[in-house]
Amino acid sequence: MGAILARLSSRLATPGLIDRRSGQYTLESCPFPDALRLTLLYKTWIGRLLLSLPLTWWILSWQHHRVARYANSPKSKKAIPSFIKTYAIDVSAAEHPVESYPTLQAFFARRLKPGMRPLAAPDNDAVAVHPADSRCVVYDSVDAAHRFWIKGQHFSVAKLLGPGYDVRDHWRHAAIAINRLSPSDIHRLHASVSGTVVKIARRGTRFMASEFAAVHSRMDIMVDNDRLVMEFDSKEFGTVVQVMIGASEVGNVMPLVKEGQHVKKGDEVAVFAYGGSIMTTLFGGGAIKFDEDLEAYSRAGRETLVTFASSLGRATGRPHAHAPAGQM
Repeated sequence: MGAILARLSSRLATPGLIDRRSGQYTLESCPFPDALRLTLLYKTWIGRLLLSLPLTWWILSWQHHRVARYANSPKSKKAIPSFIKTYAIDVSAAEHPVESYPTLQAFFARRLKPGMRPLAAPDNDAVAVHPADSRCVVYDSVDAAHRFWIKGQHFSVAKLLGPGYDVRDHWRHAAIAINRLSPSDIHRLHASVSGTVVKIARRGTRFMASEFAAVHSRMDIMVDNDRLVMEFDSKEFGTVVQVMIGASEVGNVMPLVKEGQHVKKGDEVAVFAYGGSIMTTLFGGGAIKFDEDLEAYSRAGRETLVTFASSLGRATGRPHAHAPAGQM
């Protein structure tokens, strides 16, 4: 019975998850009650009705702040073992022994042991890397991502980035990588490219869920949720923007770098508080060629289970080019 529930909850969490290293389907650890709740809330008409009510948002906000306070309190330390078991977390990769983390948030924001995630092409900044252990889809244009993956009815690059970005020009045909993190992942986020941090801005106020069911709903998760917009100037890729999107039960996104600071790909740039979350990376149209396996799985509607610092794609040498009209 336990195996059946595990498969059912994984199916509800994501319809198809491919382990990049093996090329095989894999399961996503998600408690069945949570998977069912998310599906009912974000994928049914009753859920959409509830989400249209102010009372629902008051309850979600109250729950969000309650969980955030608990995760940062010393008494949450006792919840770490059950958290590890629930999400099948490999603690051998953690930088410190489990018992040394004073709170659930401290464990949630743990670092990996040095060397656990070798950096792809460390001497070649023309190779971009994944910002975190996560589930990834990539698209050569935001329009394609909106058709096949992002189902929010009011999603647009302009709303995702907020004021100060010329979406009619540079971002009109932007390529996009979407990395979805689950509670089991290490929520320290890293630069996908080397470059200078040009701008850091905070957008959004809500804290809706970031799981597959929510992103694939008509709710505007990616443009309404609290998020951090971080812009980089890269010699190889041109302007690159990474958007760190918080979710339900995530306290906030905290930057670890400042404007004007130079970073190397793989450097830490932000950390999430407790919960699930999403990170999107935007490249100017034609500036990147995503890895072929990621593109193939994404076209098939499958997420790819990837590791931090593994290859995301390669610069084309056209950092300010636009994608062909056929890729809009």
